[in-house]
Amino acid sequence: MRSNMTQSGDTDAVYYQHGVANSVAMGILRRARMGMFRLFMELMKPGPATRIIDVGTSEEENDGANFLEKAYPWRHNIICAGTGSGNAVRAAYPEVGFAHIQPGRKLPFQTGAFDIACSNAVLEHVGGVRQRREFILELLRVAPAVFITVPNRWFPVEHHTSIPLLHFAPSAFRRALRRTRLEYWSRIENVDFLDRRRLLREWPSERLPTILYTGLRLGPFSSNLAIVSKNS
Repeated sequence: MRSNMTQSGDTDAVYYQHGVANSVAMGILRRARMGMFRLFMELMKPGPATRIIDVGTSEEENDGANFLEKAYPWRHNIICAGTGSGNAVRAAYPEVGFAHIQPGRKLPFQTGAFDIACSNAVLEHVGGVRQRREFILELLRVAPAVFITVPNRWFPVEHHTSIPLLHFAPSAFRRALRRTRLEYWSRIENVDFLDRRRLLREWPSERLPTILYTGLRLGPFSSNLAIVSKNS
């Protein structure tokens, strides 16, 4: 199986330009991602010896990026994997390791090399159904426990553009953004809209994950979804 992901550094740069363009939006993003971190610690229960792979770390280092590396107490046990150089991550968190990964290729790690595979805000950017399944299968291959977070389609404000409600109708959203400064987000290979039902339908393993609301908690309209799978 092959894992596919976009050039996340490019996507992150566009995201922080369009979706997080002021201090208020950055503050909201930071609050949401700290909520995801607390859920990660509560559900995954990592310890001082837990080996973690964080797939899709951001090349943009700011208050909202790389929430796991910001708050995790045992950073020396994290390997960050990204499609960029990793310079920003290594400069900000010198304790972590970094591995360069290639879009469309398997992760360069042995089966079961880690205890937990984590990935934040990547799955919605890897392409279509096939690419998402292949990406998930790679996470499941390298670790018996997986923690994935994605934007919730039903959050009232679209994460990448800050446009309210229009993304509830994806076709209309994509048409409206064509030939505008936000055209990047009109293409499905750059962002797709995911919800709990779709994630369960697309899950590539017979053992279905637990999917929880996280981030800014608004019930079914919460900002994010956490997908948790444990084999033990």
